Amino acid sequence: MPFPIPQQVLLPNTYAYESAPMVKVTGFREYDARWLFGSEINLMGIQALGMGIGTLLGERGVKREIAVGHDFRSYSASIKLALVTGLMAAGCKVHDIGLAITPMAYFAQFELDVPAVAMVTASHNENGWTGVKMGCDRPLTFGP
Repeated sequence: MPFPIPQQVLLPNTYAYESAPMVKVTGFREYDARWLFGSEINLMGIQALGMGIGTLLGERGVKREIAVGHDFRSYSASIKLALVTGLMAAGCKVHDIGLAITPMAYFAQFELDVPAVAMVTASHNENGWTGVKMGCDRPLTFGP
C-alpha cells in the first residue's frame, strides 16, 4: 500500500489527523523547513518528510546514510523518531546523535563520515515551532 499523499490541512482530534500526513507547503524555506507543530505539520507529515529526504538521496546518487539529531524542545524527540521512521522506510541507515545543537549535527556528519544530515530544530523560534535543517552534500545544507 503506498504512503498517503500529504494534505495541507487536517482537523485535530480526527481520525484523518492521526492517520494521514499533513504538511503545509509554506513550511519549506530556502535553506530549511519550519512549521507550527500540530497546526501546520503532524507526526505523519514528519514521517513523509523523512521518506522524501531518503528518496532524494537515492535520486541524487548519494549513499543513503544520515546523521540525525534533535534540539531541547519537549516534543523534538518525538518529531525526530517520526523523521527517522520515514528515513528508514526510504532505505536510509540512520545515525541518531541524540540531543544536540545544530553545529554538533554538522560535526557528526564528518566524524561519522556520512553524506547527509538532518537536525530537528526550530532554531531561534519559540516553543510550538519545529523544523529540520538538512543537507546531502557536506558541508552544505539544502539551498535555493
